[in-house]
Amino acid sequence: MNSEPHSFKYEAMTTEFEVIIAGQEQEYARQASGAVFREIDRINDLLNKYDARSDIGQVNLLKPGESVRVAIETLECLERAAWAYRVSGGLFDPTLGTGFQWLEIDRPNFSVGWKKGGKGEVNLGGIGKGYAIDQATEILKDWDVEEAVINGGTSTVLALGKKWTLGVGGPWGEKVGLTEITLENQALSGSGTEVKGDHIINPKTGKPARRHLAAWAVHPSAAASDALSTAFMMMTPEQIEKLCRSESGTVAFIVNQEEALIEIGV
Repeated sequence: MNSEPHSFKYEAMTTEFEVIIAGQEQEYARQASGAVFREIDRINDLLNKYDARSDIGQVNLLKPGESVRVAIETLECLERAAWAYRVSGGLFDPTLGTGFQWLEIDRPNFSVGWKKGGKGEVNLGGIGKGYAIDQATEILKDWDVEEAVINGGTSTVLALGKKWTLGVGGPWGEKVGLTEITLENQALSGSGTEVKGDHIINPKTGKPARRHLAAWAVHPSAAASDALSTAFMMMTPEQIEKLCRSESGTVAFIVNQEEALIEIGV
């Protein structure tokens, strides 16, 4: 068996995904990576709010009181988003402050809709890539791939099967000395102001999130780490510490406005 890792890249979800597979021959690893990339495309087709034919596109077209049947993956992603909304005190909001309280998820009937009182607009951009990565791990299991890394652009990476030492992207990590991290069956996601500027909006105020300069979240789930890194940009260290204590396996790294690194749950 070949122990040399093999790397494959693919453009999807407006970013570049990379799959690194160890312990397999190159051609087998290439085929397994292809299956992963097809799964990521499939998830994107369900969650893409810009496509009116997607599940989320259909949800956003509904009127108050209406619902639509969706795929189980869409339900699961929305449930993960609802979890992040709850544990972050509403600072991760998949409707970006337009009305998450009106969203209704009906798992027994595989439907999603809006309560009669109102509606919002669902945008899963802060959790969709992470969820797609989580789903891709199931594909790797089907291919009997145990040791792998799935990287979703510069924002989320998931390490499987063994300890992987991975680089932490972004100038703030380099500035505060957070340049590498070792992960095993864990995901790391990062958010910050250095690449896209003030792109994270506080859903409660409608203003840019400026409490911290950068934030990273570690969690066994890539969807969870993806959402939490966004929420951590708006949460106080005390709020983050409480969340890390209550949610097993959660670790946070924060660069505050004084450009100091705060490690929580390590």
